[in-house]
Amino acid sequence: IYDCFVRVGGPTNSLELSVSVDTMVTLNQDDIVIDNMWLWRADHDVSGSVYEERNPCKHGLVVNGSDVIAYGLAVEHTLEDLVQWNGDRGQVFFYQSEFPYDVSQQSFGDPGYTSFRVSDQSRSFSGVGMGVYSYFRDFIVDVDSAII
Repeated sequence: IYDCFVRVGGPTNSLELSVSVDTMVTLNQDDIVIDNMWLWRADHDVSGSVYEERNPCKHGLVVNGSDVIAYGLAVEHTLEDLVQWNGDRGQVFFYQSEFPYDVSQQSFGDPGYTSFRVSDQSRSFSGVGMGVYSYFRDFIVDVDSAII
């Protein structure tokens, strides 16, 4: 999979029409190579900034296959774990992520959401050049960890 861009929301006014999806991309196949993937829950639209978790999306990427390699993966602003990596022998080279700006409560961090979660069932995983940042615009929010 190369040069893949997915956006939830943005081209419309979310005050008038909010779109939603559970997960942007789910990979159930083994032996996949990702090269340049950007999965983005829009933080702004034609009306300006997005507020109150409009255009909801739980996850950007869920990997269930083994031997998946990602080169250049960006996942931004989803409302639960941004990435859930469940497969074995996964590798990521450069990951960029940002937590959602517009969570509707301070307790966003309480359920333990994270940017990148490697499943306890995954026997091995390697990540190089992984960065996560936050700008919780509307509330002070604490998360336990950006990468688990």
